[in-house]
Amino acid sequence: MDARIPLPELMYLSPTTREKAVAIAQELLRSNNISPREAVAKAILIAKNWAVKKVNRSVWQKLKSIEKEII
Repeated sequence: MDARIPLPELMYLSPTTREKAVAIAQELLRSNNISPREAVAKAILIAKNWAVKKVNRSVWQKLKSIEKEII
């Protein structure tokens, strides 16, 4: 999908987040009647939120494991 629509916004994402955004955009295009640019913009926001939650969860787990080691 990103080969057909040159979007510089996708290039600033990490590879994993970019893959997630492209998959979400493709799903949005199949299910909704929105333009490709709107689908990609919405998918980028969803993928960024997913990435932040994933990072926050891994940081939280690391802090919990360090806390258990201290106790």
